[in-house]
Amino acid sequence: MEYTIVSADDEKMLISKVNEMLAEGWETEGGVAISAAGTFYQAMILFDDEGDEFETGQEL
Repeated sequence: MEYTIVSADDEKMLISKVNEMLAEGWETEGGVAISAAGTFYQAMILFDDEGDEFETGQEL
């Protein structure tokens, strides 16, 4: 599994970046955060093999 945080200066740019990553197989993790300066953040995760956690019984 990979984890990253996407950031953008405005809502529309964050949506665009997140949609691109969703198309590449990434998933959102949690909600959007907004800093006091107005920067938007979204945590993203990418599973190496989506079935692994079910086979091992492990949860995230």
